[in-house]
Amino acid sequence: MAKESHDQRRKKKLAEERRKARQNQSSAYMGEKYKTDELIPTWMHTEIGIYQTYVMTDRKLLDQTVVDALEELIGMLRLGPLPEPGELRYEAGREEEELVIAMVRRSWADHFATERRPPRDDLIGVLRTILGSIQKVKAPGPRSQSYLHHIAGFLTKKLGVTVRQVSADLKPLPEPTDGELLRLGRQWAAGGTAEARTGFLELVTHLLKTGQAGRVIDDGHRLLGEVSDPSSPVVPELTAVIHKARESLLTAMG
Repeated sequence: MAKESHDQRRKKKLAEERRKARQNQSSAYMGEKYKTDELIPTWMHTEIGIYQTYVMTDRKLLDQTVVDALEELIGMLRLGPLPEPGELRYEAGREEEELVIAMVRRSWADHFATERRPPRDDLIGVLRTILGSIQKVKAPGPRSQSYLHHIAGFLTKKLGVTVRQVSADLKPLPEPTDGELLRLGRQWAAGGTAEARTGFLELVTHLLKTGQAGRVIDDGHRLLGEVSDPSSPVVPELTAVIHKARESLLTAMG
């Protein structure tokens, strides 16, 4: 294992201090003020940057790391104009918070190259509203990835966003294989047979009984992101499944 440099240890210590300072000072905003037609593209490009980071980290990025990164980016914006971004570097398992910030800023730069950049307060408002969204869907416990599964479903299925990992010689790496719960859920959501719904709910029951509530939450949010239609009859049932899985996970956590 490579030994951490003094600079890496310093950055890690500072990041930990910032996280502790933010624990009781969340910037999350739950309102609708920044969900306007003008700001929705900025919202989407912010989440594209987050999703790109998720894929780059071999899908190991955590919701809490995203929260920490967005809180840090809000702090940077409040201090004034953002400095020019440096060279993008990433070493697996380190500095993921910085990578989220870098990828969001890169996604913004691509978007604002041809579109109007919103005022600073609106950018902060978008980030705060995303923090509110994470707070609503984040699973119990420090290892939650439910928000990341949710935006993965929405961005890939609704917006057609494609992000692929590549090898050192730039060849695409295999995509992760979807499980049986997602397969049945997609059949059901697409207006499939009653058997698909029954099979999905039976598998949910089995997973909850065998201590796999986290998988139910993640796959449930992936499906909600893919459906992204509040009027769909599948949505209230999926929401109820996720709620039941959250209760099961909380019970298991004591």
